[in-house]
This record gives sequence, C-alpha cells and structure tokens, in this order.
Amino acid sequence: MNQNLLINNIVTVKNKHYAIAKNILLVLSGTIFIALMAQVKIFLPSTVIPVTGQTFAVMLIGLTYGKKLGTSTLISYITAGSLGLPVFANLKSGFPFFSPSGGFVIGFLFAAFICGYFADKGATKSYAKLIPVLLLAHFVLYFFGLLQFRLFFPGVNVFEKAFIPFIPGDIIKMVLMIGILPTVWKFVKEQ
Repeated sequence: MNQNLLINNIVTVKNKHYAIAKNILLVLSGTIFIALMAQVKIFLPSTVIPVTGQTFAVMLIGLTYGKKLGTSTLISYITAGSLGLPVFANLKSGFPFFSPSGGFVIGFLFAAFICGYFADKGATKSYAKLIPVLLLAHFVLYFFGLLQFRLFFPGVNVFEKAFIPFIPGDIIKMVLMIGILPTVWKFVKEQ
C-alpha cells in the first residue's frame, strides 16, 4: 500500500480481499463523481465546449487515487459513457471520440495518469510540487483536446475558441486542488 497516496491514508484495510472490494468501490465512486461533475457546466458564448467540473474531478481523482486506480477510474468512466450510460456533459453518452470535445476525453485519461504518477511519488503533500504537476496535466489535456477540436474546425483559431476562454476556470480549479490536497494531508497527519 502506497502511503504517498491520500486515499490510502483515509480509507485503510488490512485484508487483501477487502482491499480488492475497496478498490472496486473507489473506482465506482470516482466514476460517479466525474459523471456528476460533468453536469456542472458553464456555457461560454465564444465556444461550443462548456466549462465543466470534469477537469477538476479527473485531476482530483488522479491526485488522490494514484496512477493505477486513477487511470482505472477514468477507463471505467469512458467505458460507461461509451456503453450508453449518460455520464458525459449534458447527460450524453456514446462514443465520445467523434465529437469536437472528444480529444478532451482522451486527454482526461492522460491527465489522470500524470496526476496519479506524481501522486504516487508524494506530490500532493506539497504546494510547490503540486503546481507543476497540475500545469503538466493541463498541458497534456489541452494538447489532445485542441488537436481533436482542430480536426472538426480546421479554419478556426483553436486557441481562441478552445483554450483561452477556459484559462480562468482552470486557474480556479487548480487553486482549489492546491488548497485542498496539502490541507487534507495536514489533517490526516494529525490524526
């Protein structure tokens, strides 16, 4: 059990069978959390992609669950939506990769992996370590998102339509994560 992961310091089990059940429940609850946060959205007049709570949920899952469990949760989320469960923004489902925002869904998987990889190494315990992790995860998320957006709208300035309008929301989400995670670590250490 990786003690660098916040979830392993909050939800502890000694028995291997209980650990499997714990992981299944965490993946399920993480999938539901992302699905709920996908419904928290703000539509901007300048773009077809809404600002959602998904980015916050995806990165928070990666940062608290770690690389393996965080990535498993994102695979579960994407699979649930692809199989018809209404887990994506606007309660949509289906194969998300064939839409202007499909690249962002792909980017979610990589962003969770990156956040989880560095969480496994203890990055969530420090404000200074958490900031570059979140910046890297956002960079990768936007790389895939803008690439896909560009395929659907080749004549459009992708930075103007699918990046710049989202910067204020991303900053707010990052500040929340940077404020929450090290603070929860301090609380957990005191227990």
